[in-house]
Amino acid sequence: MEIKIYKDEFESEWDDFVLHSRNGTFMQQRKFINYHPIGKFKDFSLMVYDSQKRLIAVIPAALKKEGDDSIFCSYPGASHGGIIIQQKFDTSNALALIPLLIEHCRCLGFHAIEIKLVPRIYQLWPSDEIDFSLRFNGFSPEMTELCTVLPLKDIGSLNSFMEKNSVRNIKKAISNGVTVKESNDIHSFWGILEQNLKNRHNTMPTHTHTEILDLMERFPGKIKLFSAYYQEKMIAGVLVFILNSRVVNCFYICHIDQFQNLRPLNLVFSHLISWSKKNGFHFVDWGISTENKGKVVNSGLFKFKEGFGGRGILRETYRLTL
Repeated sequence: MEIKIYKDEFESEWDDFVLHSRNGTFMQQRKFINYHPIGKFKDFSLMVYDSQKRLIAVIPAALKKEGDDSIFCSYPGASHGGIIIQQKFDTSNALALIPLLIEHCRCLGFHAIEIKLVPRIYQLWPSDEIDFSLRFNGFSPEMTELCTVLPLKDIGSLNSFMEKNSVRNIKKAISNGVTVKESNDIHSFWGILEQNLKNRHNTMPTHTHTEILDLMERFPGKIKLFSAYYQEKMIAGVLVFILNSRVVNCFYICHIDQFQNLRPLNLVFSHLISWSKKNGFHFVDWGISTENKGKVVNSGLFKFKEGFGGRGILRETYRLTL
């Protein structure tokens, strides 16, 4: 087994590998990683080859500074990075790779390694060989966050998996004349989103409006906006990332506060669930409702998402001090 440092000339090979991997999403593709401005992160991504020179894993990574210490970490600009592996990658590969990664990082002078794993619902096949090998080689959970997801395979009517209050609010939105449709009006949505985040958290979205438009061009058909309208005015919406063939990820969720009583988001989520199931996806992922690296629980947000039938899965980051 051999580790090589990623170079731009390998971009096509890397992206094709991630596309056909068993646990990758578009967040590990170079097309996604490269949307970040040049120089924002110092790339230390790696490619792993077996004894027959076949690519068997890629590790999207960058340098992170903690004071004077240098940390080898999963690419900071993505929700998860992980170690992306091919279909036949097995336990012996995992047990060989992690010691090799540790030695590689030691030789480069890193003080620690931090790997944010891809949540299990995104895996086409079980891939816990990586988790096991990390723990086996001394890594421990550095950060544990909780996402809320809805499995779509066996759901029936709304009443079968949603709380009564959520169903009631969907009916209320409909009776109030709220409608939902897929929209291309990112500009109007972004105005609502920025105002929401400013009012509630005094912050701005992770991406700029320009960056989202860039990502939509890089991944046509993979970023969609579902919006609620009242009297032809957009009043709420959810921007989703279709990260792979299994999962629809709700990346940005917002509404205009003065229209909250119409319950537009309830109707948007109902529409999104139906759309996702109809189009063959396995899960809707509403993202984390924990804050401050999993140390703070937003109980109200959990309750809202769980009202639609969502339940928890972990998003874990492992760390080893060298």
